[in-house]
Amino acid sequence: MSDTGPDPTLIVGLHGVLTRHPWIDRVSAESDLDEDVFSLAVKRASAYAWSSTALTDKPADNLWDHNDADGDWTQDGQVRQLAWLQSSLPRPVNIPGRKQRARRLPLLPVITVLSDALHRVGTVRLTGAHALVPLHRAGDAQVELAEVADWFALADPSGAASLTVTVSALPSAHLAKRSAEIREAALDRTYGHMTVEPLRPAGAKTPGLALPLAGVVQAEGFRRGLAFRCGVPEWSTDVAAWAMEVFADSIRSTTGYSGQILVTLSTTPA
Repeated sequence: MSDTGPDPTLIVGLHGVLTRHPWIDRVSAESDLDEDVFSLAVKRASAYAWSSTALTDKPADNLWDHNDADGDWTQDGQVRQLAWLQSSLPRPVNIPGRKQRARRLPLLPVITVLSDALHRVGTVRLTGAHALVPLHRAGDAQVELAEVADWFALADPSGAASLTVTVSALPSAHLAKRSAEIREAALDRTYGHMTVEPLRPAGAKTPGLALPLAGVVQAEGFRRGLAFRCGVPEWSTDVAAWAMEVFADSIRSTTGYSGQILVTLSTTPA
């Protein structure tokens, strides 16, 4: 909890293998650049007009406010937590005469910014993603998720992938007791374009993630309550954001839980 209510912290991380462009060090030296995940993410978020660090008289209508960001770019071919971003989700700006509605979680914008940052410095083989999500800041996304499902159906069948999805929360969330309902809600939001099969939580392996995850401090006391094997039409950062929001919205609507949850996605070896 923060001083003013539930913790609005959102943390998103991308995992995989980064191969830096061979020219990066030379160009950085020639142009006197010292870019990292934080600096690149701030620049990219500003370019999209999603979040700004500029100081103005009028508060910016940010989708998120930057707190921190970092990543592990070790060049050893091993799965690393390549980029993570910690932010605070602001309350929506009040507009006179317009009914206020809670925003959707900005998972796709944040993941897009992190992905852009990584692809600016190298090539990426994505193996997993995770997000610490404050559900009390999550607006109803059921209609929007259903509308976008066909976007992911328009994919090369040879790129279909299998993911292990886990969700952890405080024990008081009682997620395991609502597993069947949450699964049905997820299927309703994906219109048959994602398969969702339950797994025994204790037996779900996540080889696509590099531990410890950014956000473990905020997730202290969490227990894994859900684990699913999910089939998706393709594997990409867009699909990662889609799957995360599907489960976050399913949990929000099904359980009424308004605390934080930790969602992880890991590619499943063939």
